Amino acid sequence: MYSHPRRGSGPLRTGFACGIVGVLVALVSDLYFLFVDPAGTPGWVLTVIAQYRTRLALAVFLFLAILAALRVRPTHLDPGVPYRSLLLRDGALAATVVAAMVGFTLFLTTALQATVLAGPARDYAAEAAPKIVTYVNGVRTEIQQSRKERGASPERVRDVPPPARISEVEATLQPPSLRDLGRSMANFVLRAVLLGTVGGLVGALRGRPSLSDEKPRGTPRRE
Repeated sequence: MYSHPRRGSGPLRTGFACGIVGVLVALVSDLYFLFVDPAGTPGWVLTVIAQYRTRLALAVFLFLAILAALRVRPTHLDPGVPYRSLLLRDGALAATVVAAMVGFTLFLTTALQATVLAGPARDYAAEAAPKIVTYVNGVRTEIQQSRKERGASPERVRDVPPPARISEVEATLQPPSLRDLGRSMANFVLRAVLLGTVGGLVGALRGRPSLSDEKPRGTPRRE
């Protein structure tokens, strides 16, 4: 027998709730240059933003998709359909809703950066690049000095990444172009497939019978 599902926890509602959080994360991740002032921000913070913001945002999107798949409960029970299949279906649907909302937001922010927000993005790149280079090269020098003090070999002392250049760092911070909209749409589809698959797997795992539900094997011992 199926347990009675809780009202308001279907895949669309659950996916939308988690998707709202994903939309906010996507806006902050892509439009960070509107909220961060390079002049008053330490170089290490600018470096962390430039290097890890995309990875952190992807990790949050994956977490939200898994959370949606964990929180969803089937609101419509089809006769003859195993509950595990319903969890798989609704988990995949809830995670896909999250991916769709995030993907649409990222497509929109890419279009904005390529058009009306291209100027502020370039200004941020021009101001942030020198501070990032100063911090990165400072860390590089500290590493070399520390190795010298420990008596490392000259080869070991020189075994560090090459010095960062302002032009190279500034190029990585430039806004996308209109040609990148096609790539954004492709990422939209791939993200929806990936997160939907993850949500389906989570739903399938939720539908696995627990150990307490399995019948014990063997003949019970007589007293």
